[in-house]
Amino acid sequence: MHAGKLIVDESVTLPNAFQALEEFARTWALPTSDERLYRRMNGSMAEIQAFYNAVLPVTEQALSFLDQYDLGGMPPDALRLYYLLLASAEVALAVEVYRAPRLPLAPSQSRFKVTHHHMGD
Repeated sequence: MHAGKLIVDESVTLPNAFQALEEFARTWALPTSDERLYRRMNGSMAEIQAFYNAVLPVTEQALSFLDQYDLGGMPPDALRLYYLLLASAEVALAVEVYRAPRLPLAPSQSRFKVTHHHMGD
């Protein structure tokens, strides 16, 4: 099951306690895993590292905040935070494992298309 609507309303901002991350939400709070993957793959390590550094210290607080909602019933600001945390998990791979925006030695993104089917859909 995926959370809420996949449409991102540009007028929605992060919950008040997380407003310091709003500059990152503008480019990283993306509703699909494909969008988050392509964003990471096409980002520079400098911007990926800056995003990672900003989100990591508040991740536990953000997860606790999101725990008050059912996955399918989050208000728009919480859903935006949820998407941002999913993106932070995506960039954690680049920072902690690959040390690059893309998996070293992986084929060019133009040579493959990521497809998936969510269980239960």
